[in-house]
Amino acid sequence: MKRTLLLILVLALLAPWAAHAHTREEVREAYGALETRREGSPYLQPPAVRAPYAEGSLDEAAVADALAYLNFARWLAGVSPVTESAIYDYQCRHGAVLLAALDYVDHDAPNPGDMEKNFYDSAHIATTSSNIARFNWMRDTILREGVEYFLRDDGEENLAALGHRRWALNPVMAATGFGLANSESGMSYVVMYAHDLGNPDAAWDSVCWPAAGAFPAELIHDHLAWSVMLNPALYDSAASQPVVTLTEAAGALSFRFDCERGEGDGFCAFNREGYGAGPCLIFRPDFSGLDFTDYQQNQVWTVRAEGLVGADGQEKALEYRVEMISLAVQDVVNVEISQLEASLRAGDALALSADVIPAYADDLTVTWRSTDETVAAVDDAGRVAALSPGACEIVVEAGGFEDRCRVTVE
Repeated sequence: MKRTLLLILVLALLAPWAAHAHTREEVREAYGALETRREGSPYLQPPAVRAPYAEGSLDEAAVADALAYLNFARWLAGVSPVTESAIYDYQCRHGAVLLAALDYVDHDAPNPGDMEKNFYDSAHIATTSSNIARFNWMRDTILREGVEYFLRDDGEENLAALGHRRWALNPVMAATGFGLANSESGMSYVVMYAHDLGNPDAAWDSVCWPAAGAFPAELIHDHLAWSVMLNPALYDSAASQPVVTLTEAAGALSFRFDCERGEGDGFCAFNREGYGAGPCLIFRPDFSGLDFTDYQQNQVWTVRAEGLVGADGQEKALEYRVEMISLAVQDVVNVEISQLEASLRAGDALALSADVIPAYADDLTVTWRSTDETVAAVDDAGRVAALSPGACEIVVEAGGFEDRCRVTVE
């Protein structure tokens, strides 16, 4: 009952689920509803990973935390939430025990030799139908960390398919389950059921990650790939030869990817394998040699995919914008003016600029003023007009901080 009430609360906070470009405030509010990190063991009863095997049981709050985070990600991507299935939980707990007993990850995990048949059959269903992960640590939030790992889908081995992410964001999935076990060597094995197809009538065009609208910069990094999963009922993947452009105007960044050929400004691929609900465009910019550290708030990226063919045989293009945001408010810590002094003659003009620090602050607004407008005036863009002999200061202010340029007019 406790878990059901928590799930209802989370779903209410995250509704509506219809795909749209979320705002910065909406994303922060939705994430804030999940922000409380639980403390304590994720187990109610630890499993036994040697004969006689036992699946143990998981703390309801730990499972609810992982499920809520998964549904937060699905909300970002514009797909419907999933519920928890007791059957999938049961299978996944068995699957985690099987992996921990073997102490390696394998979707087609073999029987270690001393596992009772019914236990193994349930475990094998889970390993073949789930996202599975192995971690060399154990924390109270390990189940949520497993979901985070599946969404990142980092590692060169996963790059060409991004299968974990595509299953986690599968729009036709309606339910999932979780399992956890620790091997005797101390490794943690997380299992999340992924092959549920209980929402076959889901209406969707594409599932993008990072998603359109406000998207947390904390969830994407320069070593991670972008992905666009396409609805096979709306797109003819066999006839499509997609080319993707990714641009960020403020940073003068532009990347082009021929996903069909696997050529471009970084890694790219058009994966038609059956992960999730449809084929997927995958692209990862190569930032080497560029003045780029990582994705951060206030970057606005535009994705445009051309060369797509619809199910009706007509060419289709897909375009959307991603506004990178921070999940936490970022305050201004300083402002710096472009020069500290200037000498002008009456009638001259001077263009000043200012940098708000950090560039990823929430409010980059600056205001300008002159300490003596009879000597020099300044407009809202920082353009200074020298009017009459004398001296004054041009002041720029942002977030409670200021910097000054001393202007002498002769």
